[in-house]
Amino acid sequence: MAENCPKCKKSINSKDAIIICNSDDCLKKFHRTCVNIDDAMYDLIQKNPMISFNCDECRNQSPKALSAKLHTIEEKVNKVCNGVNQIQGRMYQQYFQFGNQPVNNLDGKKHPQQNNLIVVGNNCNSDRLQVVCDYGRWVQVGKFATNTSEDDIIEHLAEELKINKNLVKCTKLVKNDANLSQLSYCKFKISIPDYRFNELFNEAIWPSGVMVSPFTPRSQLNQNRI
Repeated sequence: MAENCPKCKKSINSKDAIIICNSDDCLKKFHRTCVNIDDAMYDLIQKNPMISFNCDECRNQSPKALSAKLHTIEEKVNKVCNGVNQIQGRMYQQYFQFGNQPVNNLDGKKHPQQNNLIVVGNNCNSDRLQVVCDYGRWVQVGKFATNTSEDDIIEHLAEELKINKNLVKCTKLVKNDANLSQLSYCKFKISIPDYRFNELFNEAIWPSGVMVSPFTPRSQLNQNRI
């Protein structure tokens, strides 16, 4: 069944030069001339996939609708980033000793080497088995409102990284005698097991404006100043 151009309301046939709105929720077809696309621009759009056309209706959407679209895009990007992080984690967790190449033995005959595969578990949601994990590195994270607690940070990371909250180590970086009401913000030092540590530098898991950097103990800072 032939479609009608939303502008002129006339049918679109296979011989017409058409332009399609690239908005995901639209994809309406228009006669090229009905939306004032000249020959040069039409050829450019056809040849370059990076150039898109959006109809007037999509361009004039309310800020709320655009915000919803941006949120959907952000969720998709976050899923991709989390998938990449999971793949990277598996790469860090698996160590191969490559073999299977024939080697000469003492008897003068060639014998295949055996592969040894070491796998490190990555199920961080189990409370059934108690495992001792390595916590060799820490990050410093801020700036948070002063009423933010260590439990708030732990719960947030447990949800974002799909990790057991008991594996998240978090300490608020304030002096014991500090008056929180007089502080403008606070920071935390955080660590998770070494085999997932790099995921703490994924900006997608942190709210906008949060700064993440390697944590350096004050004792090391003093040594560097000497």
